[in-house]
Amino acid sequence: MAGNSTYIDKNDDDIVLEKYRQVYRKYLDDKIIDMDKRMKHPFDFQIYPLETAIPYVNYTVPPSRQSHYWIVFVKKGNGEKSIGSFTFPVKEQTLYIVPKRVLHSSKNWSADTCGYVLLFNIDFFLNSAFPKHLISNKKVLKNSIRPYLYLDTGQGQSLSDMFETIMSEHSGGEREKKEMIAIKILEILINCDRLFSQAEQIGNESYYHPVVERFNSLLEANFTKERLVSLYAATLGIHPNNLNYLIREHTGISAKQTINNRIITEAKYLLAHSDQNIKDIANKLGFEEAHNFSTFFKKNAGISPMAYKASLIVPPK
Repeated sequence: MAGNSTYIDKNDDDIVLEKYRQVYRKYLDDKIIDMDKRMKHPFDFQIYPLETAIPYVNYTVPPSRQSHYWIVFVKKGNGEKSIGSFTFPVKEQTLYIVPKRVLHSSKNWSADTCGYVLLFNIDFFLNSAFPKHLISNKKVLKNSIRPYLYLDTGQGQSLSDMFETIMSEHSGGEREKKEMIAIKILEILINCDRLFSQAEQIGNESYYHPVVERFNSLLEANFTKERLVSLYAATLGIHPNNLNYLIREHTGISAKQTINNRIITEAKYLLAHSDQNIKDIANKLGFEEAHNFSTFFKKNAGISPMAYKASLIVPPK
């Protein structure tokens, strides 16, 4: 397929895994690793057996975010995963999805873990036979959806077959197979949408709601300017109590805590990555006074901004 996207040949797979391992180790003190900034080996698509990838990164993925989507299916094993505001146990037959630029991490993976991890970005679908909005518009790639699902054996086997097909197409490394892989990724996404929809119907639990999705989009665009639930609710045209109810139903925490968490995540990132002083960071996050920001940070993070920044400094050996 023509285009400017970077397709990694099969013989480069180990290079990408090694880059992940190097970045995870080298930039652990970042607290939140921006893989787009730290990863100097660009790629648009990769797929690995989990039993290969997990040991490579020492059974731990530190807090990080990236412009790639992750689709992971765990056939066997267990661990603990965090994606955005969700933290959940990983067990046999667990499917989870990490949307682009969403903070995620994992730990405590068992040695018997096996399955698949698929990584791709939208550039992989440039000049493909179908519009790339068919990918980005899938519900399972939205920030508002609960990002994990526990499957039964039949569902898991069907999904495994799709991953195996992609791995088979990828095994030769031929570039002409890229369109077939793109089609199979779309098939996986369609199947994931179906699985989440079925789970909603069976369990009477909502995994996706358009208002929650709009709230997340508004939050991402306005969290440095607006912190009041009532202002977001007014823009969405619903009562603040209804917004809180919807957010709590989908994430387990209130709209207010969701807003606060987003600010704290950004504050920690700025404290770790920039040379700005506390006053400048406070202003950037919409606080007119540094002491108001410090009070907010300590209340929500359990530590003052200065103490947090000091904790990032590694003493000389």
